[in-house]
Amino acid sequence: MKKMILAAIVLASTSSAFAFSKGDLSNGSYGTAGCGLGALAFGNKSGPIQIFASTLNGTGVQTFGMSTGTSNCGPSVFAANETKAFIDNNAVALENDIVRGQGETLMTLSKMMNCNSDVLGVTLKNNYKSIYTGEQSTERVMETAQKVCSVKG
Repeated sequence: MKKMILAAIVLASTSSAFAFSKGDLSNGSYGTAGCGLGALAFGNKSGPIQIFASTLNGTGVQTFGMSTGTSNCGPSVFAANETKAFIDNNAVALENDIVRGQGETLMTLSKMMNCNSDVLGVTLKNNYKSIYTGEQSTERVMETAQKVCSVKG
């Protein structure tokens, strides 16, 4: 029973700390302790609180966050593969959208790459002839999109 009460207190304190630090997460920054549960709970608040944030990060959530792109850890290590799979699986629809410089598939790609869809659409449309020269168009779409998007992969 004591363990359940202790677990409830820890959960409630981290949840409330997360709620108070939500403003810190909006800019995507974290403190000196790095990303993970501590970053979610305490953000980039300076001082000794980062020691506690580091302790929370050591609970294993940080590794999960770095792998999946959660817990304020930035893009997933799998993000590039997911984006390439999306481009391959939607090749025809994406090519049609690139020709027009807009469309639902192009908008989804821009969201996956954390990019402005208008800028991405214009850039890919202007580079259409150099992208679709035959095989390996997926790689050329990725390379061209990475030049204008914030997610590198």
